[in-house]
Amino acid sequence: MPANKRYLGGLPFSLARRPSGGHASGPRLVLVHGTPTLDTLYWTQDRSDEFCSKMAEGAGLKTGGMIAFGHTHKPWHREVEGMHFGNSGRIGRPTDGNPHAGYVRVEFANGVVVEHNRVPYDVESTVPGVRAAGLPDDFVECLRSGVAPAATSSA
Repeated sequence: MPANKRYLGGLPFSLARRPSGGHASGPRLVLVHGTPTLDTLYWTQDRSDEFCSKMAEGAGLKTGGMIAFGHTHKPWHREVEGMHFGNSGRIGRPTDGNPHAGYVRVEFANGVVVEHNRVPYDVESTVPGVRAAGLPDDFVECLRSGVAPAATSSA
C-alpha cells in the first residue's frame, strides 16, 4: 500500500486537454478529483451557478469547455454560462444505490455532449482485495448494494 500511496501522491493535481488537439484553439477538458482548488472539496449538484463560475475561473475555463470531477461519486452534468460541469461517477464505492461501475463519455464535436454510462462488473472478484486492504466489511456491502457505508451501517 505505501507504494500505491506514493504513486497516487505523484499524480498531477489536475489535467487539462484540448479535445481538438494539442495546441489548437477551442474548448478544454479539465480533469480534477474534487475541485480545481481543493481535492477534498465536495462539488455536489446543488452547488450554485456562482460556485461553478468561480471554479471555472480558477481553472481558466472558457465557454465551450468542461470541468469533469469525481469525489462524491454521484454522476451529474450541468451547463452554466456556456461552460460544462460534471461528475463522472465512479468504479467503486457507489453512493447512489446503483452497484454498477459508472463512467462518462464527453464529445466536443458539435458542442458538448455528455453521456453517463453504467456497466456491471464482478464485485465478488474485488472483495478479496478490499478485505486484504483492511477495509471494513461495510465497504464490501457498499460495493454489493450501491449504498454508501454510512447508510448501510445505520439500517
